[in-house]
Amino acid sequence: MSESEDREGRISAGAAENLALDLEEIDVGEIMRAIEERVERRRAEGVYRDLPLLELEDERTGGGEAEVSLDPLHELIFLVQLARQYAEVTSHYPIGSKRSVVGPLIVLAKKAMRRFMTPYMDALFAKQREFNAQCLRSMETFLEMIKRERERSYHGGLDRYTAWVELGFAEDDEELLREAARRFPEGEVVVHLCSGTGGFLAAARAEGRKAVGVEDDARLVRMAQERDLKVTAARPMDFLDSLPPESLRAVFLKELGERDDSRELVWMVTALADRMEREGRVVVLNHHPHSVLGVEEAFEDPTLLRLVHPDTMRALFLHAGFREVEVTPVGQYGEREIEEWRKKLEGVLEEGDGMAELLFGPRRYLLEARR
Repeated sequence: MSESEDREGRISAGAAENLALDLEEIDVGEIMRAIEERVERRRAEGVYRDLPLLELEDERTGGGEAEVSLDPLHELIFLVQLARQYAEVTSHYPIGSKRSVVGPLIVLAKKAMRRFMTPYMDALFAKQREFNAQCLRSMETFLEMIKRERERSYHGGLDRYTAWVELGFAEDDEELLREAARRFPEGEVVVHLCSGTGGFLAAARAEGRKAVGVEDDARLVRMAQERDLKVTAARPMDFLDSLPPESLRAVFLKELGERDDSRELVWMVTALADRMEREGRVVVLNHHPHSVLGVEEAFEDPTLLRLVHPDTMRALFLHAGFREVEVTPVGQYGEREIEEWRKKLEGVLEEGDGMAELLFGPRRYLLEARR
């Protein structure tokens, strides 16, 4: 047995040992003596060792220099936080003195000197403060750009354009989009956040509704504009953030919360609650997790990350401040589709066993929320 294996065995044995004490009459001194005796015994056995910190570090690194790998993004975040602390050049710093006798007089003299020198120092460092503020803004902008580019590259090329246009995973949901468009009154301009290829915008036009899209993918924006659809090139969250409160009347979202970070779902619902007018209307078309076959069809799209249950979505909208929230299952399977699946599952699917309800449940749900 090697020395390291023997030492590991002694450590395991020492860790397994229990310190037996009489719990009826606890004596702190007795506890401390028992601990000290066990420590001395383990030190004699070689389980515990007393080494300086430098020797422990050398043992950990094998005698070489410790290499610390810091992600460039994390380093930039740290530098931005550090820059925020020192960007403001000011003479207002804590004044004190360690001398007990003349200390108060020294502090008083320093405060008086600072009071007289403050106007001069403020004028002297005005350019420096302006330069620091500009550098800090540049760093924050650069940090945000890096975060966005990293988020885009994280998907490894499987973005919505690649999945829908190049790989052909787009769903045929024209009828559902037209049904969603009919939920809005005629004459109102509907804002479609994350408008994609413009399917809802075309469906709204076919139903006699006016709609404009907001999309951040330049390729999808170009596709929609080639179909003579009105689309604004902007990130939906930035678009909402730039609007004043109670400035939107009608908003449509498709597959809300089913892509990107789940935290954006809460932010989006909260932002909608702030930007919607009184009596404003939000309509959401999402996949329904109740249908087994519908879930399988949904996840053919590689950009889809999750499904949001309609009860969860309803609770989020109510918690954000929406007055009325109604959920309607849509996208039921037709008789022809059900019959085709029954033939495929012949011998597995039996009448009256409840499997049909799970397999052929509604594939989508429409959530309609009023502010």
